[in-house]
Amino acid sequence: MIYVLFVALVLAALAAVLVGLGVWLGQRGARPSAATRAHGYRGDEVDDDLRNVFIAEVKSEIGNLRRNLMLWKAAPANLARLMPLRRSFHTLKGSSRMVGVPALGDFNARFERLLDRVIDKSLTPDPAVVAVVEQAVAALPELLAQFEGQRTPRADIAAIMKTADRLIKSERAVARPLRNGDAADSLPTAGAAAQAVRAVRSAATPPPPPRTSSAETPRHDDDTTPP
Repeated sequence: MIYVLFVALVLAALAAVLVGLGVWLGQRGARPSAATRAHGYRGDEVDDDLRNVFIAEVKSEIGNLRRNLMLWKAAPANLARLMPLRRSFHTLKGSSRMVGVPALGDFNARFERLLDRVIDKSLTPDPAVVAVVEQAVAALPELLAQFEGQRTPRADIAAIMKTADRLIKSERAVARPLRNGDAADSLPTAGAAAQAVRAVRSAATPPPPPRTSSAETPRHDDDTTPP
């Protein structure tokens, strides 16, 4: 009887240890990875229903970005083709911040600001701008996979964001037409214009030949006075 009671106590203690170990392992597995925490992703804190809705929305916007990117690359100066790209980055920025994924929100906010500069014509959509937007679109599926806890991105996210920041702050603005004030400043004054005309006329008119008087007219020796 004592032996059976002893065995029961040992089994109960072992069961308690196993349960505690299972809870610890479950909590450890639910924690985000160090890389995920370093990048500000908190997918473990998102409600399951909201998480699924967010993932579906990100995948939908990635599809929109891919289609619209191809159209914009064919005509980078066409703002009508650029607007849907900007709209998708804006949507992803808001959704990411709403569900508590600030890193993904900040990433999309960078490219929303970059495209805003192109739209307001303060930045030309040159190959460097098109290339970094293309890199951003390609990196989004990897960022989504990181949010889902699958893997860390292979793309250099920090370098892509650094390039976007440099372009946002650049001064390569589109040449603008002169304003009325600028045009007035560039025109010469009336006095300066008259002075220039007189200089041109004097340079183009040859000097007159020297005039001689009758008293200085030479006489020849064979000239005779009539009788």
